[in-house]
Amino acid sequence: MDRLSQLFWLWMLFFAVNALWALAQAAVASTLGARPVSVVLGFGPTLLSGRLGGILWAFRPLALGSSVGFDDPVDGAQSRSRLLQLSPPLHAAVILLPWAVQVGIAMACLGPTEALHQFLSGFAVPFQPALLPGRVERFLALLQHGELLTAWGLMSAKLAALNLLPLPALAGGAFLLLPWRKGYPVWAGLLGIIGLLAAVPWVLYVLYVIITVLF
Repeated sequence: MDRLSQLFWLWMLFFAVNALWALAQAAVASTLGARPVSVVLGFGPTLLSGRLGGILWAFRPLALGSSVGFDDPVDGAQSRSRLLQLSPPLHAAVILLPWAVQVGIAMACLGPTEALHQFLSGFAVPFQPALLPGRVERFLALLQHGELLTAWGLMSAKLAALNLLPLPALAGGAFLLLPWRKGYPVWAGLLGIIGLLAAVPWVLYVLYVIITVLF
């Protein structure tokens, strides 16, 4: 498999994980009584969009994440999340169950024992930058040899773990902040800024490692 094919499959895997998370969250929320306003697959400029089932769907090219919107306009300047209509336990389910789906996908791809091992070890990934080049090399080797199912399982497990870390911008932080869901305290905003400042260099380092290994 050449470099262009590896990049394509890397994009496809990122998109698959993020799109399935968004679809799972939309399905869970709708089932529990909080229908989404929008589902955006990917980041960047909108390439395709349309309404289906009362939900605005949009496709964007950068497969680094997706988003599900629940905000209804209250007046010209404010909005209110439909998730606030749910009880805290149901709101927690909307946050956590989509990532449980990703762990389930990892189990289907890797087997239960290996998937749980990869999921649990994923929490330590941001704190082990020295190990990242080797991990990226091994992951890209899976793509090189056409082991796409294994690669999908690994990515699903690792991204599920990363998104459950206790940072306000991630699912783990959103879960921990549920007691303040109707009005986040100042310290939560400051923690979010600190987390973002820490995450940006890490993401840039990951991209640098991938480019270095590929080229």
